[in-house]
Amino acid sequence: MGYSRWQLTGFRSQASISQIQPAGQRWQLALYWLLPVSVCLVYLLIIAYLGRAHTFGTYGTETDFYHYYAPDAERIAAWQFPENPFQGPGYPTLLAVVGKLTGDLFVAGKWISIISAALVVLLAFLLFARLFGYWVGVGAALLIPVGGEFAQFSLTASTDLFFLLLCLACLVGFTSERVAVPWRVVIASVLAGLAYLTRYNGIFLLAVCLFGILGLGISDRSLGGRLRLATISIAVFLLVASPWLYANYKHRGSPFYNANYLNLATEFYPELAEGQVNQDGTRGLSERFHSFGEVLAYDPWRIIKHYPVNLYESLRRSLKANLISPWVSYFALAGFVLALLERRSKAVLLLLSASVIYFLLMGLNHWETRYYFFIMVSYAGLAVYTAFRLLELARARGWLAHRAYTLIPLALIAVMWLTSFKRARADVLDFLASHPTEVLAACDYLKSVRASGVRILARKPHLPAICRQQWVFFPNVKSIDELKVWLEDNPVDYLVFGVRELKARPALKSLKDPETAPPWLKVVWVSRAPSMVLYQPKMDAPVSQ
Repeated sequence: MGYSRWQLTGFRSQASISQIQPAGQRWQLALYWLLPVSVCLVYLLIIAYLGRAHTFGTYGTETDFYHYYAPDAERIAAWQFPENPFQGPGYPTLLAVVGKLTGDLFVAGKWISIISAALVVLLAFLLFARLFGYWVGVGAALLIPVGGEFAQFSLTASTDLFFLLLCLACLVGFTSERVAVPWRVVIASVLAGLAYLTRYNGIFLLAVCLFGILGLGISDRSLGGRLRLATISIAVFLLVASPWLYANYKHRGSPFYNANYLNLATEFYPELAEGQVNQDGTRGLSERFHSFGEVLAYDPWRIIKHYPVNLYESLRRSLKANLISPWVSYFALAGFVLALLERRSKAVLLLLSASVIYFLLMGLNHWETRYYFFIMVSYAGLAVYTAFRLLELARARGWLAHRAYTLIPLALIAVMWLTSFKRARADVLDFLASHPTEVLAACDYLKSVRASGVRILARKPHLPAICRQQWVFFPNVKSIDELKVWLEDNPVDYLVFGVRELKARPALKSLKDPETAPPWLKVVWVSRAPSMVLYQPKMDAPVSQ
């Protein structure tokens, strides 16, 4: 039986694509997908258009692209072991493949994010329409593109939206009632393995699958049947990850080795990292800690005490506008409670538990908005659900019975969208205006002097990466004299001092002005706006190798 007009347009719909019988009623299937696919395509076209202005990486998250992802993509293409110790090889492998099509790794990374963003919108619709109804899915699909920094990262060459795509695909696959339970488990476990290979916190998806099988009994099987499914889930996850686990073991001594213990250390022992959670912090702590065990053993009581505080801070920050509009986040909290109390379907509980498990895992790390995009998607769906559910509760008590009151949820969603859009638009404009154009100008200079294979000391890898030279990380020195001593032991061909070096090394601020530079640094190129100076150290020993 097909959908009635009420089911397709009413706010109480529990519409699911699995309920539609396309035979003889294909127009209903087309109508079902018309709105979500239109939203997805419109967003894809908008982001693709904006992406034309994003031709090279900014100093933000795309630092990792030039530092880790692009070099590892080149290594993988040459059948060499990747060197990024913080993430698996999933993203650079995809980058290498797509790069063969685009001819440029940065363009490949940008398009991976653009396409991932559009598919995230579509998968979010499918997930929330399945759990709460068709119009909740449509509303979520509308809110997600304007969620905080989501639009910015739709253009950014990074792992964030590809990882989010895998997370949502895993949940959609696991909750699909049209697929037999064993196959649902296999599909979800494959996607969980791919997410783990992309970012190691993807391990939370395996925990979600196991909780769904064992805790929620989503398979409705006996204990023995659940245990068999749980075993299958773990086995498939390990099978997908096995090539990397073996390679990691051969090269680093452990199949599960990763350096994220340094991120843990910067969060829980900030005094050891001088309050830095970026490379300055992790590089410094890498000399003190060499495993998760060492980090945990250093001061376990402090970790136990600080962890709940960090969880609370993460929750508090997630309610702020940099993740999504406060209108959305507070409605989402209400939706979480309503869904927990009223809609005790296993699929809904799986979504709620996935959000909780993700929060518990990320409580071990410092806050960055992009780390919580999965939570942002959950907030969007739960907020729209709340807007519709409040009207249903009022009508159940005999209130707001007139049909005109059906506009209330639409008005609430419109307010959520407009407040979110205003911030998202400003964020994207700021992002597109933040390109370090001085890097391209400095690169032109290096090309003019035919620099080849030179070592460039800089706080960010952009200039060496774009000019195909060698990057040397700017040491955390505290004075000009200390820098000179370091350079005597670590010769380089060029030293960059620009806005990022000034911010990270304020004690060296005299290098900002070429006229106040020490005599052992020769000024070879200057940019006034944005500020950047390119020096050649004049040490006794020759620099070039």
